[in-house]
Amino acid sequence: PQPQQQQQQQQQQPVQQPVAAPAQRAGPTPPGPPIDPNSPKFADLNVNALTKKGIAEVLQYTHLTPVQAATLPPILEGRDVLAKAKTGTGKTLAFLIPTVEAMLRSRRGKPGDIRALVVSPTRELAYQIAREGERLVTFHKMKVGCMVGGVNINKDNAILNKGELDILVATPGRLNDHLQNTRGFAQRLGGISFLILDEGDQLLDQGFRSAIEAILKHLPAQRQSLCFSATVPPSLKQVLSIALQRNYAMCDCVGQQADTHDEGMVPQSVGFTEMGDQMAGTFCLLAEEMRADPAHKIIIFTPTARQTQFVAEALGAAGIRALEIHSRKSQAHRTRTSDQFRAAKCAVMVSSDVSARGVDYPDVTLVVQIGAPSSREQYVHRLGRTGRAGKTGRGVLLLCPFERYYMHTVRDLPLDDLSSQLAAKLAANPQYSHDMQNAIRQVSFETKAMTYQAWLGYYNSSMRALKWSKPQLVEMANQHAAVVLGLPSPPPLQAKTVGKMGLKGTPGLVIE
Repeated sequence: PQPQQQQQQQQQQPVQQPVAAPAQRAGPTPPGPPIDPNSPKFADLNVNALTKKGIAEVLQYTHLTPVQAATLPPILEGRDVLAKAKTGTGKTLAFLIPTVEAMLRSRRGKPGDIRALVVSPTRELAYQIAREGERLVTFHKMKVGCMVGGVNINKDNAILNKGELDILVATPGRLNDHLQNTRGFAQRLGGISFLILDEGDQLLDQGFRSAIEAILKHLPAQRQSLCFSATVPPSLKQVLSIALQRNYAMCDCVGQQADTHDEGMVPQSVGFTEMGDQMAGTFCLLAEEMRADPAHKIIIFTPTARQTQFVAEALGAAGIRALEIHSRKSQAHRTRTSDQFRAAKCAVMVSSDVSARGVDYPDVTLVVQIGAPSSREQYVHRLGRTGRAGKTGRGVLLLCPFERYYMHTVRDLPLDDLSSQLAAKLAANPQYSHDMQNAIRQVSFETKAMTYQAWLGYYNSSMRALKWSKPQLVEMANQHAAVVLGLPSPPPLQAKTVGKMGLKGTPGLVIE
């Protein structure tokens, strides 16, 4: 097979935005939604003149989006609001503008109090919100801080030690880390007068419910609270019953369209392959999709950032140009790659879960998930990238035999078993395996070593479900290194890494 010959050149289209925003030190702001010139103007809003100046001169927006027009009035009135709104509709400003206005109209509490808290499900989204906030308050004497996991906590402490912090944007895990370990942090949250839960459904998809409930216990009852979410599942309503006031306003900015995606209606299948055949199986699926649909748009999800890197590099060496997006890439790279895939007429992208959250890509024809997802919600969320708004699409889940336990998690979904069909195709077309093995040989040892460590860490967290012992985990990881990564021996690991995984003394590991 020659998939590279089948893949059309990606066609770039300019992404529409209100007014071209100038480049800024913290990185590019994602393009805004299309603007109706007949919509209300920011200049006519009853907000502070310096806020308007920031919108006009720094953000360079002139007209409100429909989401902003619908949600700003009740929020500016001081009501709690649940806004049903999709990503990319201008919702960030919809909650930041009234947050700033509320702080301007109220007195600061105790010295050092944090006045507004924005909770985001991902590091990437948190950075975007904080960046937008910094630009909005350019002409105000306000400070915006961002605290997320994966960053040295000393950087957070430096922000806290500077004194006043008006708006804090943070991920739930890092917030709880500070609540448990940072002296005085809980007391500083006692000054919160404004709470925003952004991408509420995604917060719950990632298992943050208990973290959010713990955070809410540290916030004062007298506050204004907002939640923006593309969908409103029952689990979110339960959390909102304690986060919002009973008489909260509901702003539905998407209507029934947001809920028209039914995972049960998207054609789904699962293929069980031996570990050493999984990459060839992936290659086979892509090659056939690319031949069958010249306008193909394919997303491949993997469990970790390093596996994403490995799959993208291997596919590239096999002749499939694959975009790569995950948390190890810079914010600028992720934004650029996301925009490129969104605008392309045909493309292949390999993604980890962290960077795929809250992103809507049009016309995705195939979603491939390699390895057992972390939860049913994760599987459904990934699948939801295809078959949207009446468009066709399908999903394929590729598992190894040891991951069969996961099928109980999605037992209510209509997954057809294509294991025999996929095995027959690989047997009839040995070139798939041959080409993939040659491609994997071209992937650097560094990438393979990091992938080995990531695989070990991911399945280490699933040992109970897998019913593995620590020696069995290491044995399977070493098998993965041999038959998937093509390594003659397991890569060495740092002793402190092994210790953090709780695998100290486990036979089969190579320690540096």
